[in-house]
Amino acid sequence: MAVIAAALLAVILVFLALEQRRALQDRAKLEHVVHVNGIRGKSTVTRLIDAGLRAGGQKVFCKTTGTVPMTIGTDGVARPLVRRGRANIKEQLKILRQAAREGAQVLVLECMAVDPALQKVAQHRMVRADVGVITNVRLDHTEEMGGTLEEICDSLSNTIPKDGWMFTADQAFYPRLSRSAAGIGCRTQLALPSGTEPDFDFPENLALALAVCCHLGVEEAVALEGMLHYQRDPYALSLHRLPGGGVFVNGMSINDPQSTQMVFQRLAGKYGWAEKELILLINNRPDRGYRTEHMAMVAGGLQPAQVWLLGASQLTMARIIRRRAPRTEIRRFSRASELPLDRVFPESVVFAVGNVAGPGHEVMKRVREEAEEYVP
Repeated sequence: MAVIAAALLAVILVFLALEQRRALQDRAKLEHVVHVNGIRGKSTVTRLIDAGLRAGGQKVFCKTTGTVPMTIGTDGVARPLVRRGRANIKEQLKILRQAAREGAQVLVLECMAVDPALQKVAQHRMVRADVGVITNVRLDHTEEMGGTLEEICDSLSNTIPKDGWMFTADQAFYPRLSRSAAGIGCRTQLALPSGTEPDFDFPENLALALAVCCHLGVEEAVALEGMLHYQRDPYALSLHRLPGGGVFVNGMSINDPQSTQMVFQRLAGKYGWAEKELILLINNRPDRGYRTEHMAMVAGGLQPAQVWLLGASQLTMARIIRRRAPRTEIRRFSRASELPLDRVFPESVVFAVGNVAGPGHEVMKRVREEAEEYVP
């Protein structure tokens, strides 16, 4: 038995050594690897960097793990990423190899690890990015990353590249991120909107992506032109006009309470929704228990006229929301087909939040079939 165990261990060690060697060979074929981490906006920033670099004539391979995991090949074609079983960070090694095989100069990929230890392995033993991006530090993934913003910041710092460059748009946590970067010889840059950017959902994402593209040799004007036509995530923030005249806002890819409230407040100010009735549609995932509390925080902050609950933990969420927003009417639905979207009239806005998983996909299918894209 001991001999068999020793033989199996030897085989495993040889396999790991070969895997490591292959990863090093693949990485050596790429001029740059950009590893995008953070709480919100990772997919958008990844896609913006991809678009900006392509506009500058660089050969890019891109991979995002947003609402739908996808790759954008060196040919510019977006393709869904087919997985067999659950997501595993070893997927990044396959992406590294695919980028090398396609002759990419630059690989831009979104961090897919949440656990701090796995983030460290993904960066320092797998993709070995020379350019790191940390979009922002927000309250999310608290079970894995920690219950405070400082702990979350330190968890995200595991993908800061040794002896490389790190870019962020988070002004509040830039000093803390810079200290972590300095400890491993990494230089840092804070990228903030100048106020002269074109109209964009999140100007901080645009500023961050522009800074990375300029660092990699693309002129700002050229990169910006490419970004104005970037390939959006299939379930990114979007607005639709419902059959009854009301507005539907898909914010189900945002997730954390700070960003969710910030997005609605920006939209309400931009489109003059202050006097409209707010209906907060919360789709809750069964495997993200902490988001029950987080989405209840959103209800407390926005104080909607109604909350429509869909998905998991509805009784728990209703109880918490009643404490935070006692004047809000709470309605519960078991499936997307029950939502009275056809009875949302011009004086109302439905803001969908939580997560797009499960019933969220059905909600968006209904909206895309029954409503039309909203153009103010």
